[in-house]
Amino acid sequence: MSPDDCKRLVAAIVEFLENELKRDGVTPDMAESIDVARQCLYMAYATTPEDVPSTQKKLIDIFVEACPAPPPAKELNDEEKAVAEKFKQEGNGHMREERYEEAISCYDKAIAVDSCNAVYYCNRAAAHTGRQKFDLSLRDCKKALEIDPQYSKAYSRMGLTYSKMEIYDEAIKCYEKALELDPNNEGYKKNMEIAQEKQKTQAPAGMPGMPSGMPGMPPGMGGIGNFLNNPMFMNMAKQVMENPQMQQMAMNLMGGLGGPPPGSDAGSSSQSVESGSGEAAANAAQPPQFSDIMQMGQQFAQQISETNPELVEQLRQQVQNSNTSNNTDSSDQPQS
Repeated sequence: MSPDDCKRLVAAIVEFLENELKRDGVTPDMAESIDVARQCLYMAYATTPEDVPSTQKKLIDIFVEACPAPPPAKELNDEEKAVAEKFKQEGNGHMREERYEEAISCYDKAIAVDSCNAVYYCNRAAAHTGRQKFDLSLRDCKKALEIDPQYSKAYSRMGLTYSKMEIYDEAIKCYEKALELDPNNEGYKKNMEIAQEKQKTQAPAGMPGMPSGMPGMPPGMGGIGNFLNNPMFMNMAKQVMENPQMQQMAMNLMGGLGGPPPGSDAGSSSQSVESGSGEAAANAAQPPQFSDIMQMGQQFAQQISETNPELVEQLRQQVQNSNTSNNTDSSDQPQS
């Protein structure tokens, strides 16, 4: 693409964004974000809508012509609706027995027959949550809300998923939205209270972007507090940290935090910096990288798993049982 063509394209995008700012239905938050995008493009490319040739089609017209809207979903007859419902009921039966893979297969078949039923997506989200496929669960909840924005159970199920991921601020937002749509639902209220309490007791992250769980541990294991409160885990962790390789990694990590590694001689460290090269001194002062912390966490988790896989599985079950007991409302069950 030539520079002139690139500039015309960006100018057309800026023109589209400016028209969006005038469109009815644009919220103040949307308008602010659109204006930021418009200004960024203007600053990066030094172009304005005036750079769009008068003979050029509007960007939105080009898009609609090249990508026409999909045809509306056909109206299902009673027989087709009955087939979809049969698949859904079979999926619900599998869910009661915690056969999540089979349930997902049934909900897939229901969606293949009726792709515009929000309940089918929401029920499949519950099955994905049972498999700890939280990203797929959130995707199905959002699809259900695209179909029916007033579907309170989809918001509640999204809240449950975020709670299992220990992202309590997002969980609370979802429960609040669910309660806006169904103010008298006691289950939604109870689950929001649980999320609020857990948010208060959740340990703050050590650094931005640090996951709340143990780095390298399998999904569904919860936050680090679940481990620190378990005597068997702490005893096993002590044994692992007696491994010379893990000790060396810990010493290197502590050295990067600005002080001498544990067990080292501060005097000799100072002497080595003075006699060493400037590059070595600079490297010694570098703070640890997040990748270093993650690597240590992953190796630690691997050794824990290899040392006592039975205990790791036991901890996983304890955390899952705790999560299950804390989710008290019927929204964690598929809708009939």
